[in-house]
Order: sequence, then structure tokens, then C-alpha cells
Amino acid sequence: MSFWVYENWTVEAGGKAIIHRGDCPFCNHGRGIHPNSSDRNGTWHGQFSTENDAMTYARGLNRRTVSRCRFCNR
Repeated sequence: MSFWVYENWTVEAGGKAIIHRGDCPFCNHGRGIHPNSSDRNGTWHGQFSTENDAMTYARGLNRRTVSRCRFCNR
């Protein structure tokens, strides 16, 4: 299983980083649901082999919110 971090710096003050499983339909192995979109609002980081590695990386981005995707990490 792989994990990815989506960093969005425009959605809220201070931005957010969300951890996804690679097979999450919102992640699509780092391609997201809008594969032709720009990186103006956010970007994908990864691939990470463990959720812990993804969490460590996400925390290092210094975003206000760091969490797991509510869809794929229930």
C-alpha cells in the first residue's frame, strides 16, 4: 500500500495537508481527481511506503491543519 500527501495552501488560512491512501479515488496515486489541473492551489507529495512516513512529511510542511482523508482512512 502507498500513501500520498495533498498540500493545499489556499483552502484555509495556514493551509492544510491531507494524507491519502494511493488507491483513494480522491488521490488516484498522486494524480488527484483533476489530473490536468495546475499547482496554483496545491500539490501532491509522495509516494510514501507507510502512513507514518506520510504523516512525518505532512507535519514538516508546517500547515495549520494536518489530517487523514475522511474517505480512505476511516
